Amino acid sequence: MKPVGKDIDELCYPFIYEESHRCDYEIITDELCSRIGLVLSKDQIPELVKDVLSRLQPNTYHLNGSVRGKLAITEDELIELKADYERIKKILNGGKKGFVLPGGHPVASELHLCRSLGKKTVRALVAVHQEGRRVPPDDILFRYANLITNVFYALASYTNMVHGVEETPFISKSYPMPEKK
Repeated sequence: MKPVGKDIDELCYPFIYEESHRCDYEIITDELCSRIGLVLSKDQIPELVKDVLSRLQPNTYHLNGSVRGKLAITEDELIELKADYERIKKILNGGKKGFVLPGGHPVASELHLCRSLGKKTVRALVAVHQEGRRVPPDDILFRYANLITNVFYALASYTNMVHGVEETPFISKSYPMPEKK
């Protein structure tokens, strides 16, 4: 499909009509970047969360453009985010202890929405790769997109901890966990 008119004001994005999954990927990462901006606008956002998200937000747009344009996520960004993740996990005494129901403090709830969009970002990147489109080498975009998703989970747990909100464990009936001995 091609744009229906010639008026640039009636076109929201130059690639909106393309058939490639690249456009879907770009729209999802744009939504993620916007969602991060929403979290940053919230009251009662812990300083650590604000620090991480302030660096993560522009990198989300770099992640966005790295599929169609020049690769803008490097090993440096990955190392920095991995260090953030390790610091948060240390504060949380190891990080994930299992599944929890998304929610708690309003900022944590927004971070869980970011986590979900992070997964959509990875899936959209998989779709781009599966259709044979160029995805930068060394899987750095896949690694970074997966890592941001885990960082959002940790930031949500950290936010709940800071605000004294108890997270609600989720026990799946579909995937029972083996009993600990």
